[in-house]
Amino acid sequence: MPKSPKDCGQRAPSLAFHAVRRTREEFGAPNDPLHCCNLYAPWEGPRGRFWRNPTNVKTRIILPILSLSLLAIGCGSKGGPTATVGGSDVVAIVNKEPITAAEFNEYLPRKSTVQVITPQGATEVKVAGSLGIQALRDLVNKKLLLQLATDSGVAPTQADIEQELKFQTARDPNFTRRLTTAGLNLEQIKADLQVAIASRKVITKGITVTPKEVDDYIKQNPKAFETPARVELSWIVLMDKKNKAAVDQDLKGGSSFGQVASRYSEAPNARTTMGAYPEQVVDRLPAKLQPIVAKLNAGGSTDWIADGPQNIVKFYLQSRTPAGKLKIDDTLKESVKRLLEEQRGSQARDLNKTLSDRLRTAEIDVKLNWLRDPWKQAIDNLKGSAERTAPGAGTAGAPEAAPTAPGQTK
Repeated sequence: MPKSPKDCGQRAPSLAFHAVRRTREEFGAPNDPLHCCNLYAPWEGPRGRFWRNPTNVKTRIILPILSLSLLAIGCGSKGGPTATVGGSDVVAIVNKEPITAAEFNEYLPRKSTVQVITPQGATEVKVAGSLGIQALRDLVNKKLLLQLATDSGVAPTQADIEQELKFQTARDPNFTRRLTTAGLNLEQIKADLQVAIASRKVITKGITVTPKEVDDYIKQNPKAFETPARVELSWIVLMDKKNKAAVDQDLKGGSSFGQVASRYSEAPNARTTMGAYPEQVVDRLPAKLQPIVAKLNAGGSTDWIADGPQNIVKFYLQSRTPAGKLKIDDTLKESVKRLLEEQRGSQARDLNKTLSDRLRTAEIDVKLNWLRDPWKQAIDNLKGSAERTAPGAGTAGAPEAAPTAPGQTK
């Protein structure tokens, strides 16, 4: 269960401490709670009390990514970019002047800032190094992981990849469609699955979980297999009352709540989401919002609610889904089996450390001039960190943890 704000040394949030922080859906499964320190972040502007960072975080197939200590090193513009993006040699045309694929590919890897969504809205932040050095790091890690799987005798086969694709589709019938909509093609999806399979196989090599252990886990953890009550809400947020009359008039005139929200609401991303409220799980709604929603019927809306010194908000309930139980089928049992295998495997071996050790000793020849020095700096930092924490250098090495007993959670 998420901690309370009090547990994290914070004051309890008033109704709108809550803002939009959307997360990518990757190889998705049910929602998992986050600790409140990630949920309750006070606004620094004139916000109210209904704002919340959504906890719609999906369970993921995880590829361990090594944290290299990268410096914000400026990169030059040399690097031999490819000639196309998505098969086109022109990315966009601005007042009849083209932005070429070569320009796009040359600029993207050395981009040193990105926009991220925060409770205060979109903001520009610096990346560690550049997108190019981060992309190179990730690609190197993938190669090292696949090589480790081969050396360990557990390299994924084509049959493994096809079976994994079927499994993920059984968990989520929209699995492939979601990823292709996000811009991936089938070969890219399979390549990512290959890396995910390699990670799991390396971690779980030699680990056995029996069908009885799976059944016992399900029986001993019934709450883990319940689906929470959910609501689909829309909202309109006004920072003052100047548009209140216009909103009321449009709603009375027959415009849908979503249309009016996209027109007037000042909530983050209101235009693109048609005013969708970012949280759907009832138990994770702000405490003061839950009784308000409980009184609404589907298709109904609240009156205007004062929310802070000047804000006013109005909510609309599109649908309500009661709590239920997950269907215990072969696909779910396979998910539980994998969970138990990975718990025990992760306690028996440290994959990140293994990859980090391989990275320090790997023969890596960076061909792009503008990436060569930043990469060398990153590797030097990694080696220096390892030397400072090595046994005999003032910090004792941590012993490997014993495997988890059958049915025991981590």
